[in-house]
Amino acid sequence: MAALHVHFVSLLHHSESTASTSRSIPSEVSLSQFQRGLGFISASSLFVERVFRVMFDTDGSGKLDFPKFVHGIHRLSSSETHDNKVKYSYAMHNIAGGDGISRADLTRMLTSCLHESEVAVPAADVDAIVSKTFATFDADGDDRISFDEYIEMVKHDKEVLAPLTLDVPELILAAKADADAGVAAGAAAATA
Repeated sequence: MAALHVHFVSLLHHSESTASTSRSIPSEVSLSQFQRGLGFISASSLFVERVFRVMFDTDGSGKLDFPKFVHGIHRLSSSETHDNKVKYSYAMHNIAGGDGISRADLTRMLTSCLHESEVAVPAADVDAIVSKTFATFDADGDDRISFDEYIEMVKHDKEVLAPLTLDVPELILAAKADADAGVAAGAAAATA
């Protein structure tokens, strides 16, 4: 738990505005601060926004505190149930929050993820992928992927859930290593 707290504090440190004259570090992180802490400096990430809103900010306050951070990390861990991962993944893709995942939702998510990964795919190819997905999984033909249809999609391609599983022990070790490096750097500066 202490290592997770170190990682959360590092997010807080990364989220501090360089223009801020205050030395105090906030106890909560906003979506934009969360994105900057993950390295999205100049542009927002739709995927990270959806992770923030669905996996971490479950009360819709727009802020992430340490308890929410811990719960979010649990949701992203391999110890979370498969059924819950499917629910979270479905909610992330259902951007408009309607009765199902629309073509626009899927197109927007796919285009955004490809762009964020710096993969150039022509719009016509993205449209073809979305059309094929709907032809395969929109069983009732209502132009929306319902939750039940999404379950079938996940059964067909389990990799859909892969982005929602982190290696939490590795994350904790990295946070601890970062903290140890910070302590060592501080001690070296103090003796210089």
